[in-house]
Amino acid sequence: MIEFRDVSKTYGQDLAVADFSLTAPSGKITVLMGLSGSGKTTLLRTVNKLVQPTSGSVLIDGNEIADLDSVVLRRSIGYVMQEVGLLPHKSVLDNVTLIANIAGQTKDEALRNALELLELVGIGSSFHDRFPGQLSGGQQQRVGVARALAIRPNILLMDEPFGAVDPIVREELQDELIRIQRQLSLTIILVTHDRYEAIKLADQLVVLSQGAKIEQVGTPKELTEKPANKFVQKLLGL
Repeated sequence: MIEFRDVSKTYGQDLAVADFSLTAPSGKITVLMGLSGSGKTTLLRTVNKLVQPTSGSVLIDGNEIADLDSVVLRRSIGYVMQEVGLLPHKSVLDNVTLIANIAGQTKDEALRNALELLELVGIGSSFHDRFPGQLSGGQQQRVGVARALAIRPNILLMDEPFGAVDPIVREELQDELIRIQRQLSLTIILVTHDRYEAIKLADQLVVLSQGAKIEQVGTPKELTEKPANKFVQKLLGL
């Protein structure tokens, strides 16, 4: 379980997040949806301490992350971005095993783990020796997910993970994510501005306006059937 307690973040005179409080339940997908500049990515990055809140606290399973070593914390949380960030001079297999090795797995453990994860995300053995530049955007994103899972995390943070691929591939990746999440019982926080993606993926959907103000939170069914206001209605295209 991930808890945000009165989290605020300022950049100079700009208030990115104001007194944000929310609980992301364990084993579920929480989607943060809002327009650009609504503080979604800032909130996401407070979980792995890439962003330090100006005030307030973030807790994982009741433990304040401010008290945890940043490196240890980040090695326990998977992180997937739109810009996949695969190492271009490393093969697909090496991109995944490298992260597992950094996480402390032995060479044999890392290899076995990487092979299992690449199979899990639908990357066959014929692609293992290829380099990222030889893959499609969708294939690169699948490898990115496998790499994020190589540390065997319970938590996965995803920042617009499928925004750079075409609609057909995006839908396939969304289906894969749902399957993987259920299989591994991951706690996921995902950031998106795509209403279709938000409604499809979310167990808990959080609609944010400027300053990460929560306009409404609930299941996709609750929000689509009873939007709290015109902002939610417009953002969800209702």
